[in-house]
Amino acid sequence: MFKIRNSSQSIPAFSIIEAVVGMAITAIIMGVLFVIFSIITGRMLDFKSQNQLVNDLNRLTYSLNKDIFEKEKMIVLENEIYFNGYTGERVSYQFSDDYILRNSETFIDTFRIKLNRMIVDTVKSKSEQFMFQKVKLNIETNKKEIDLRFYKRIYPNELLEKLKKQ
Repeated sequence: MFKIRNSSQSIPAFSIIEAVVGMAITAIIMGVLFVIFSIITGRMLDFKSQNQLVNDLNRLTYSLNKDIFEKEKMIVLENEIYFNGYTGERVSYQFSDDYILRNSETFIDTFRIKLNRMIVDTVKSKSEQFMFQKVKLNIETNKKEIDLRFYKRIYPNELLEKLKKQ
């Protein structure tokens, strides 16, 4: 530290060289902190996007399973699945190129999952006592294709209703 000496007072002060060295050290520290912050932010964004996909997949499978088991009827159209409840409530799943939309009376939910194709089939159990409506969703996650299979039991009264309509 440099002291200015006046005839009556002395004031402690920094020299210009000490101030420049202090600013240079501060700039270096700030630069390192900025680089570290940028790296951490990039990693957090990568983690968020990966976690979002897993979260959407879990929510979709949970919602579909819940609707299959709690609703009375499942109606499958080209790019939609409808569930009609016992008390008249209705839930629909609409499939587009980049996302799946679940629409119920209380809220709308969006799953950012790409559906490649949907296959609907009727299958029997191994004992051939029960019939199921099978929905197979082929989705794309992390550039890999995954098949999700869901089964809705078809009760005898539903089969009789279909026969009466024909």
